[in-house]
Amino acid sequence: MKGFQMITGKFNKEKKIISLFREKGALSVELAKDIKNIGEVNKSVFNKLYGKGVLDSGGGDTFFLNEQGLMKYRMDKVKWAMILMFTILAILILLSKS
Repeated sequence: MKGFQMITGKFNKEKKIISLFREKGALSVELAKDIKNIGEVNKSVFNKLYGKGVLDSGGGDTFFLNEQGLMKYRMDKVKWAMILMFTILAILILLSKS
């Protein structure tokens, strides 16, 4: 149960950062905001989202939410969940035939 709480907590922190960028209107290079003006963000989650292309640099210390990067990030999560699900399904089928 604790592992599940860690995962949901991480997703909630990601959602919070994404929401903050949307609320502040930091949605393009031209509208990029200084990270200090965005609000309280978890640095490790911010760095992860930046590394995955969800957040992009607008130059200097400014950042913005890259909606295309966010969509790719979400689709990658779905892809890996599907791979995991089909792998488990294949293993269960193989075990049931033994």
